[in-house]
Amino acid sequence: MIQKPSDASGPTRSPAGIDAREQEKHIKALEFAGISKRFQGVTFESIERRGLPPDWDIRQNYKAVKAYADDIQQNVKRGYGLILAGNYGTLKTTMAVAVMRHWMSVQEGGCLMVPMCSLIDNLFTMRALNKEEWARYERRIRSTPLLVLDDLGSENIDQGWVLSKVDSIITERYNKMLPIIVTTNLSKEELAGTYSGRIMDRLRNTSQCLIFSGASQRKVRA
Repeated sequence: MIQKPSDASGPTRSPAGIDAREQEKHIKALEFAGISKRFQGVTFESIERRGLPPDWDIRQNYKAVKAYADDIQQNVKRGYGLILAGNYGTLKTTMAVAVMRHWMSVQEGGCLMVPMCSLIDNLFTMRALNKEEWARYERRIRSTPLLVLDDLGSENIDQGWVLSKVDSIITERYNKMLPIIVTTNLSKEELAGTYSGRIMDRLRNTSQCLIFSGASQRKVRA
């Protein structure tokens, strides 16, 4: 978890003993992984310190996600991911970030979180402004050891090429045996009605699917 620098005299250090330069490097690593400021303090430890909500559904899914993280190296090695699907505000993204943070703590290999609502905009803008940057970003999406597709289904699917792009990314990672963690507010039926059967079949065959049916926690948790 990111700590604030201490006010003590001498070199600026956090309570965990990380000086300001190391702190800055750490934050840049999180940003490079696509973890936005709101989620940069998220770890399994921080979730448990804060306390899980009483919702039984969320608690059971949390246990399953943590078990996945406990075996993260083997799961990544065999290309096995997660599908976290269900209601808004049920800690799906928070849990996905906690898995990423755990992976970053035990392995040098990279990871990347991509909000689906901005994926296509980012690719389109980068391609128009800097083709080299666009090519690097797309290669990273396709080859990073662990990819999180956050809020699958929020992308603009009115244009056919968007679905083709998503299909291409998932297919390539499937063939390379590279895992994907998906968070989505869509139900199984909605996912099946939005994406091709081939995409969904590949995701289901290489992922543990957890359904979040509890109520949103955003109205009761800051």
